[in-house]
Amino acid sequence: MGQTDKPRFFYGWVVVGCCFLASFSYGIFYTFGIFFKPLQAEFGWSATLTSSIQSFHIAMAIVSTLLVGWATDRFGPRLTLACTGTLIGIGISLCSQVGELWQFYLFYGIASLGLGASWVLPMATVQRWFVKQRGLTLGIVAAGIGSSVVVYAPTANSLILTYGWRLTYIILGIGTWVLLMVAAALIAPSPEKKGLRPLGIEEVGAESTDATASSQSELWRAGEWSLGEALRTKYFWLLIAIYFCAMMPIQMVIVHIVPFAITIGIDETAAAGALALIGGLSIAGRIGMGTVAQRTGFRRAMIICAGVCAGVVLWLLGVQSLWMIYAFAIIYGFFYGGNMPQVPGLVGHYFPGKSLATILGTIGAIASIGGILGPLIGGFVWDATGSYQIAFIIGASFWALAAILAILLKPPQKATS
Repeated sequence: MGQTDKPRFFYGWVVVGCCFLASFSYGIFYTFGIFFKPLQAEFGWSATLTSSIQSFHIAMAIVSTLLVGWATDRFGPRLTLACTGTLIGIGISLCSQVGELWQFYLFYGIASLGLGASWVLPMATVQRWFVKQRGLTLGIVAAGIGSSVVVYAPTANSLILTYGWRLTYIILGIGTWVLLMVAAALIAPSPEKKGLRPLGIEEVGAESTDATASSQSELWRAGEWSLGEALRTKYFWLLIAIYFCAMMPIQMVIVHIVPFAITIGIDETAAAGALALIGGLSIAGRIGMGTVAQRTGFRRAMIICAGVCAGVVLWLLGVQSLWMIYAFAIIYGFFYGGNMPQVPGLVGHYFPGKSLATILGTIGAIASIGGILGPLIGGFVWDATGSYQIAFIIGASFWALAAILAILLKPPQKATS
């Protein structure tokens, strides 16, 4: 088949499915809020100390994001996904054997080294296959994370209640490893390897009223970007600042929403349901706002999502009942999820080329420092004040700052020698 022939079925949709499974695997890390109280009950750790495990996870994820981004560009997604999936499976399973805090750091850290498989790898790989419908496909892939919360959170809670937290880690570790091996077996690195072309590439440069497609045309004509070239633009660093501001409240809410719900008198199962609801609504948000971004542009979609998240996190200051926390979960879940495809989409539009995974991984790694701080701030505020009020105000402020900074974004231009 020639490169100009149109196949009956575009293999890129298989790649979308594989990337969805890869991002779905991140749900295993979102279950930490479910394990939070059982770990405190067994080991007597404070909220700050227990939160530090998730912050350590994000720190290791910085290393993973850099390595996985580089490895995806260098060795391709198949080998990279197989190796990172094995790290996740082994590390999570070994968490069942911990007796000391340092052991949890070690085993959870091993698993965290595979984190890039669930974000930078699928987000970069799927963009190599699609120019047309890129917003939609990024939304579908990002929806894997939201879907995973819907599945992982109640599953982990049920397994803990039935078998205890130790056996639960073994079950989740093995199950996630199998999932990633399936994705690794079917994924393909690029359409060129299959004798194909990216979907919609022939339309680049054509007349379009689509805001995203128009900007994409300009950037494709500008050629490929290397990491070094991207580093020399101010918009690379602005993207890092935006993602940093979003990551801080994202990780704070994910880790502390279940403990917060329990502290206001909601039982463990209903509290886990709030986390699952966030994940469920984020599926609609990721796909819906990914589609919206295809029309309005990723920047505008990001401003909307971050602004709404800022307002709804403040709603938590007055939450006192189950319906109120579920109302939060519905709205926050949709717009938090809707925000997730926007940064990868902007990176793909601004810095296209063979170094996309490396560039995306570098941005994600540096910005993840915000994710380290989020859980720690939440735990520290609770230990110091016995309330999450100040923590939620800080989280809302960072969401608002992300929206403000996004207003300043513009397509970058390469420095001329």
